[in-house]
Amino acid sequence: MGRNTMPASQVTGNHLSKTEIKHLIELEKEIAGKSDRLEIGLNGLHKQELNQLINQNAKLNYHILALEAHESSALANIHISTLIDLANEMENLKRYEKAIKVHGVLMFLGEKPLPNPAVKMRQDSLKSINVMKSQLDLGAVDIATLARKRAEMNETDSLDKLLGDGGSDEDWEEKTNEI
Repeated sequence: MGRNTMPASQVTGNHLSKTEIKHLIELEKEIAGKSDRLEIGLNGLHKQELNQLINQNAKLNYHILALEAHESSALANIHISTLIDLANEMENLKRYEKAIKVHGVLMFLGEKPLPNPAVKMRQDSLKSINVMKSQLDLGAVDIATLARKRAEMNETDSLDKLLGDGGSDEDWEEKTNEI
């Protein structure tokens, strides 16, 4: 199984002329379709898509991923469902890591040590994330950019500001079931 092909806008080397690269970029945009919904992040989601995101942090992850995908790659509206899955899985990974930190790698049932199921769930989550990243052609640089943008957002850049409704002060994390 080989590596996924890179979008023409990210091709390096001198095996293609500038004219060929421009032509390939135009063809990719035509094939991928519009990216207008990605361009506006969370506001571009339909209600049922927005409801698929598991909590506020997943929504923030999706928003940043969508904006980054629109700016820097050949992704389009057809990739929204994969981006939603990636945002959710990234949030699940944090939950698993939190559970491992709290309970440790081993759990005890009486005096019998048992492996923490969160460790296996974390491994499965990492595999899923890597598969989705390769499908979307997101590399380490893109994930680092996501982390940087999340760090740049302060408390005032909340989901309410991203969605444009300041009506709810409830915290999503309290409503969801923690592991």
